[in-house]
Amino acid sequence: MGNDMIWAITGIVLIFIEFFIPGLVIIFFGAGALLTALFTYFIGDIFSLPLQLLTFTLTSILLLVLLRRYMKKIFTGKMAIESGSENFNIEIGRFVPVVEYIQHGEIGGKVKYQGTIWSAKSEKSIPPGESVEIIGSENLTLIVKKIKKEDS
Repeated sequence: MGNDMIWAITGIVLIFIEFFIPGLVIIFFGAGALLTALFTYFIGDIFSLPLQLLTFTLTSILLLVLLRRYMKKIFTGKMAIESGSENFNIEIGRFVPVVEYIQHGEIGGKVKYQGTIWSAKSEKSIPPGESVEIIGSENLTLIVKKIKKEDS
């Protein structure tokens, strides 16, 4: 087995490893190994091991520097961040029941939203059993307001 085959196998293995260790870095070293395999195959015996290692290093780093930012945008896409609900799709305007007393201005009260108990805070104190409207969120805490009697 020639050096070109060793570089090709190394490149394929490195690209395959990227699927298990994501970060979009290892794939560029795999591509560098594949390019080194091509150079070794076409140039042949005059392409010595030190030149192969230099080619591998330079092509890998060049690909990494030039393409990583562009490729990362393609693979990760754009993330929309909406007013404090970075990780959750909170339904603003949804009515939910209070399950634990919500103290005015303090975190610690609880509401039931989508089958899960969430921390809640409000500008007014709200006892359990009342319904509230979700008006926003801060991290894992829902911001709610008491529903007026004519709304329910």
